[in-house]
Amino acid sequence: MPLSDSIYHYRPGQGPTKKPLLVFFITGNPGLIDYYHITLNCLFATLCAEDSDTELHVCGTSLMGFDTTPTDRPVGGPLPVGLARQIEYVTARLTAIARRISKDWAGEPVPVVLVGHSIGSYIMLEIIAEWQAKPAESRPPMDLVGGICLFPTVVDIAKSPTGRMVAPLLRLPFSTLLAHLIIKLVFYFVPVFIMTLLVCTLTSFELAAAKTTAQFLKSKHGVRQALYLAKDELRTVRADSWPDSLWGLQPLQELAALTDVTNDLRKDSAAAPRKRSSTSTTTTTKGLGIPPPLTRLYFYWSGNDHWVASSTRDSLIAARGRHGGGGGGGGGGVEEGKGKEKGSALGEEWKPVMEVDGQGIPHAFPVVAAHGRVVAGKVAGWVGEIVEGL
Repeated sequence: MPLSDSIYHYRPGQGPTKKPLLVFFITGNPGLIDYYHITLNCLFATLCAEDSDTELHVCGTSLMGFDTTPTDRPVGGPLPVGLARQIEYVTARLTAIARRISKDWAGEPVPVVLVGHSIGSYIMLEIIAEWQAKPAESRPPMDLVGGICLFPTVVDIAKSPTGRMVAPLLRLPFSTLLAHLIIKLVFYFVPVFIMTLLVCTLTSFELAAAKTTAQFLKSKHGVRQALYLAKDELRTVRADSWPDSLWGLQPLQELAALTDVTNDLRKDSAAAPRKRSSTSTTTTTKGLGIPPPLTRLYFYWSGNDHWVASSTRDSLIAARGRHGGGGGGGGGGVEEGKGKEKGSALGEEWKPVMEVDGQGIPHAFPVVAAHGRVVAGKVAGWVGEIVEGL
């Protein structure tokens, strides 16, 4: 059975207040959505059980160049492809789905919650930053209302334990091509079912993940693509260079202008309390109080991640997390904001929620079904919080 190009779950809205919601999943590396079947199935079932009104779309896509079927949609240029082209590819897939859903809703923007795993979290943040930087009239018909980063590799991958080990090897000339040829030669005559048994024996992978891995190893370009992308990740993903608006530290320019308009309207209302304006503008949504152009971010870190140095994780939590994220212990980062504080133009409540796992869930969570279900439940809870604020 060929590797999947995408997973798509759909449930029409059941109630009178039905509205659309797109939950879009971005994979890690190797970029195969097949690894996430159980996680996305569980996420979809949980969201359906919690909300019957919403027209729900839960989907995910494989990354480019991993020999999926139908054949990879071209972005231009030969394989293998690096991180920049993967971002373009995922953005194109996301935009196409959002446009199709929007057509069924008279062109209204579709609320979107992005979920990224590992390097998929980096791709997700790049997509959000690019979307925020565009003028409102130039954006595709979607509102990126939430982003959930799972075991994210978004800063200084090369400083991680695995990064330190593999970076020198990947810097060798023709290393990715040579490794690809060796694997092809070793496994060329080995059937997929034998390789599946080998993967199950040598790793903790369950049968479905082992079969996906066997197909990946047997694929024409997959191994080279994964190694090439890993090499580019180590070179590209370094210091945090995203704007403060992404992290909820400073308002976007359009939000600042919108706030000025609202303040003027409030002054007019105070001067003439009996005269109500029909054109008043609100800068926040109910519940969480999210300004429309901003994206609510959540981070779920591993307690011990071989792709993320603990010092890197803790530094990012302290610098960007809500109230410093609660440090690196087993589950901080969920305290609610208490208004504006020094150093933040918007207040602590706009910063990302950052939580460190305390259940021993590993970076490669989708290869064990029980881990995938735990992560799906965590994601479903955060999606529920985001939707409550819309």
